Amino acid sequence: MGLDMYLTATKRVDKINWGALQEDKELNYNSPQVIYPQFNNLMELTQLKDVATDIYGASVEVTCAYWRKANQIHNWFVVNVQHGEDNCGQYEVWHEQLKELLTLCQKALDERNPSLLMPSEGPFFGGTDIDQYYWKDIKDTIEQLSRILALPDVNDLSFNYQSSW
Repeated sequence: MGLDMYLTATKRVDKINWGALQEDKELNYNSPQVIYPQFNNLMELTQLKDVATDIYGASVEVTCAYWRKANQIHNWFVVNVQHGEDNCGQYEVWHEQLKELLTLCQKALDERNPSLLMPSEGPFFGGTDIDQYYWKDIKDTIEQLSRILALPDVNDLSFNYQSSW
C-alpha cells in the first residue's frame, strides 16, 4: 500500500483521411485508400478490428509519468488541479499546469526551497521530511515533465492525473 500517482496522456488516432475522401467522391468511409494505416495497426494490435465501427478514430491512453509516495507533488496536484479534493479521482491537467509544476520544481531545486512544494501527510503517503528522498522526487518530476513537454506533438495530447492510496 502507499501513495501511487499517475499522469496519463491521451492521443486521438484518426481513422479517416478526410482530404482523400473529399477528393474522390467514389470512395467511402471503408475504402482502404481513406483509412490511415496507423488506425488499422492499432486495431490489429488491440485485437479490436472486428468491433471498431467508429468511423472517426480511437483514443490511446498511456501512463507518461509515475510517482510513488511523492507527497509534495501529490499535494501540488490536489491544490492546483483537484480544487482541494483528495479523493483518488481522475482529473484533467492542462498543459499550462504541467509547465507551472515543472517551473516550480526547478525553482525549488535551484533555490533549495522546500516551502515552494510542501510535503503533505496522508494514509501511506510516505515521509514528510525534507531529505534526499524529497529532493529525488523533485528531480524525478523535472525529468519526467521535461520529457513530456518536449514531445513534438505535445499539443495533440490531453493529460489526466490520478492517485491511489
